[in-house]
Amino acid sequence: MDIRTQTIKSNLKKALLQCMKEQAFNEIKVKDIILASGISSRTFYQYYKDTHALLLAVEDDILAEFNKALLADREAVNGIDHVLSQDELIKVAENISKNSISFFLKNKDKLEILTSDNGDIRFFNKMIEYANKEFAIRMEMMNPNYKAILAQEQTIPPDMVLGIFDINIINVVLQLIKYNDELSPADMRRYIAGYLTRTPLQFLGLMK
Repeated sequence: MDIRTQTIKSNLKKALLQCMKEQAFNEIKVKDIILASGISSRTFYQYYKDTHALLLAVEDDILAEFNKALLADREAVNGIDHVLSQDELIKVAENISKNSISFFLKNKDKLEILTSDNGDIRFFNKMIEYANKEFAIRMEMMNPNYKAILAQEQTIPPDMVLGIFDINIINVVLQLIKYNDELSPADMRRYIAGYLTRTPLQFLGLMK
């Protein structure tokens, strides 16, 4: 892709996100994006069929980066072949989110827009799908029998347990990045480690 094409596509994507700050995606017209970007309608249609195609391109860019961060964080569980002690678990839990936290912070504004009421609920669901696939791989690496164990201990299917877990974790991170002026990436990783290694009641100080 040449520099001119990259610049045009980048400006159109930025214009869409800017428009979504002010109004719901379903209300945005191509003319709104043209006005915000300063790019002609002829040029717009040269690259995108409509606003939905542009939104998909924005989301695909972010999801590809999210997937890259998840893959990088997988390294934290490589070589684990035993049941972890509490101290080991906390250390792994801190390391397992290093690249993901960096991704969330880098894309904070975009993520807040896309997951807002003006955004696209399907985007959040896509993030969950990526997380589900990755965490299933990590669980398999750490304990090939994890599904059998979950089936014994839970009354709902293992895949559903993992899905609920991923929804909660992503929501926690989306909340944490709102406080990036007060919390460092290390603070966020420690918080997530605590969230992962303790029950909610323990985390709130209501149980030992």
